[in-house]
This record gives sequence, C-alpha cells and structure tokens, in this order.
Amino acid sequence: MAKHDGTGATSGGKRSSSGRAERARGEKPTVKHVVRRAEGSLPKALMSRFSDANLLTQSAALAYYSLLSLAPLLLLVLWITASLMPSAQESLMQQIGQLVGAEAEGLARTIVDNAEKQPGTGSIAGIWSTVLLFLGATVVFGQLQEALNRIFRTDSDELTGIMALLRKRAFSLGLVFALGFLLLVSMTLNTVLQVAFSHMEWLLPLVGGLVTFVVYTLAFALMYHYVPDREVGWRHAIGGGAVTALLFVIGRAAIGWYLQRADPGSAYGSMGTLVITIVWVYYAGLIVFIGALLTAVVDERLNARHEHEPA
Repeated sequence: MAKHDGTGATSGGKRSSSGRAERARGEKPTVKHVVRRAEGSLPKALMSRFSDANLLTQSAALAYYSLLSLAPLLLLVLWITASLMPSAQESLMQQIGQLVGAEAEGLARTIVDNAEKQPGTGSIAGIWSTVLLFLGATVVFGQLQEALNRIFRTDSDELTGIMALLRKRAFSLGLVFALGFLLLVSMTLNTVLQVAFSHMEWLLPLVGGLVTFVVYTLAFALMYHYVPDREVGWRHAIGGGAVTALLFVIGRAAIGWYLQRADPGSAYGSMGTLVITIVWVYYAGLIVFIGALLTAVVDERLNARHEHEPA
C-alpha cells in the first residue's frame, strides 16, 4: 500500500512538474510573440522611420532653403497667377496673411515693392535676374524632394551629373507652376463662394474651410504621388494627403497660437518678421513630413500584405 502510494505520489509529482514545464514552454513563445508584434507595430515603424529620415534636420534645412527661395518663389508664383488673373496680387497677399500672419504679409509686400524697382526684363541685368529668379525658386523644392526621398526610402537609380541637375531643376520648376495653379484655383473658388453665399454669410466660413481642406488634400496627394522617386498609388497618396491636410489645418492654428504667445521674433528687432516666417516654415514643414511618414509606412505595409496574400 505504501509502495502504491509512493508510486502515485511520484507520478503525481512528475505530472505536476511536467505541467509547470508545459506552462513555462507556453509562456515563452507568447512573450516573444508580444515583443515581436510590438517591434513590428505601426508606432514602432513610424518612430524608427522618423529617426532614420532625421526629420527635424530635414525641416530645418527646408526652412533655410525657403529663406533663400522666398523672394524668387513669391515673385514667380505671383507672376504666374497675375498672368492668368490680373487682380491676383492682392488676393495672394491676403492669403499669405491668413496662412502665416500679418508680419509675413508685410514682408511679402516689401519683396514685391522692391522687385518692381529692379531692371526690366529687356536689359542684360533683367535677363540675368530672371534666370536667377527661376533657379532660386526651385531650390526649396529640390530640398523637399530630397527629404521625401529619405522618408519614402526611394531605391530608384537616379541620373548623375548635369542630367540629374537639369532633371531636378525642371521638375522643381514644374512644381512652382503647379503651386501657382493651385493658388489660382483656391482664389477662384473663394471668389465663387463669396458670391454664391452672399445671402448666407454664416455658412461661408464652414464651406470655405471645407474647400480649403479639399485643396490642401489635393496638393499633398499630388506631392506624395509625384515628388518621391518611387511610385506611390493614388489611393494611398490621397489618403495620406487627407491626413496631412487635417494635421496641417490643426497645426497651422497651433503654430499661430504659439507665435502670438511666444513671439520668437521680438528679440530680433527689425529681423523679427523674417525669424517668425522661418519658424513657421520649420513647423509647417515638420507637419508635412510627418504626414509623408504616415503615407510611406502605411503604403509599404499594405503593399507587403498584398504581396503575401495568395493569388
């Protein structure tokens, strides 16, 4: 009897230790699975790409190149829009004021006033100024393309030498004309809305905000589809453009609130307006890059999922 009890106790002990071992074996894959899922999660991928692309530095570089391109870009866009709509100058200035602030609007007016005093296009100095105008206006878009290529991890074989420079400059110039066209569309829509809702002025801000959101979405979708040197599907580009437009609208209000409260340009005296403009471009560029980051990571993950699905 004692022998039988000992055997039972022994077998019970074995079953108990075996159960603990099984539970232990069952816990380890579960923990590894959780860790693996966390490492492959969307937030982890976004943080990793944010660090790899060095977006803070890219935003600072974009703000710096925007400073170099500010005058020629403004004049070129104004020339494009004014050629199609003679009354566009004042509307463009008002949009700059609404977007960046009254200080930036004053800076833009100063740039335009000074440009009107320059030599005419018929002189040698005027021709040289026009060439520099086109080249200067494309610098910021070259930096934008480089930053987006980092975010989208393009692996395309780029041209080298003079052909690469000419291609990038031509593409950047195309972006300038596209920007001018979008501004023209935006100003036209605003004019149409003001006429259409003249008897319902209370509804005008809501409809105007919706139209602005749609224009932003279209602009960012075009940017994400065409600017990076790799293909991004229209579906993902439009989705990313909508998310970026929402972030941009919210961020624009937040940046405006920050600039009013902090007043970072007050310590720079007469240069304060320029400093405020650079700060605005820095934070606005960071918002656009974060939207591009979301678009790139989601696009890659969805494409990878479709590739692994059975046909």
